[in-house]
Amino acid sequence: MCQAASTTIFVAGLLILAFVSAHDVAEELRMKRQTYALPHGSELLLEPLRTRFICRHDGYFADVDNNCRVYHICTRSSETRQLQRFSFLCGNLTMFNQLTLTCARPEESVPCRNAPVFYYVNDNIGYQDTPFLYDDDVSNADQFIHNNRLLQAANALPKQPF
Repeated sequence: MCQAASTTIFVAGLLILAFVSAHDVAEELRMKRQTYALPHGSELLLEPLRTRFICRHDGYFADVDNNCRVYHICTRSSETRQLQRFSFLCGNLTMFNQLTLTCARPEESVPCRNAPVFYYVNDNIGYQDTPFLYDDDVSNADQFIHNNRLLQAANALPKQPF
């Protein structure tokens, strides 16, 4: 009888542990989905919406997987100190420019594929008496923008048959 009671208590403990673990996992998944919530109809502009972005640092980040049409604000929770992600959609015909941390027209923006090169500009946020961008930052971005324009112009040329 004592062995049966011990087994019953053990099994009950396992069931409670499994329930709590499942609840925690479900809550974490719900929070991840919730912070990726975009305005109704966004899926019409972003088919298919890719939800792989992970916050690694505080700041504003272009989502390269979504052609920089989506950007994320990553910030530490004051309670848990864990990074939280808040996702936003740029307006029609714009993309997130990682250099200026704004939505802008593509021809005025760092090409999306090069956005991660400029993730470091987030390090300049919040400092007084320090420029947000330096001349080297702007020159570097101008090179990417210029090269992207050349590439687009070359792709627009008709192909010559051999």
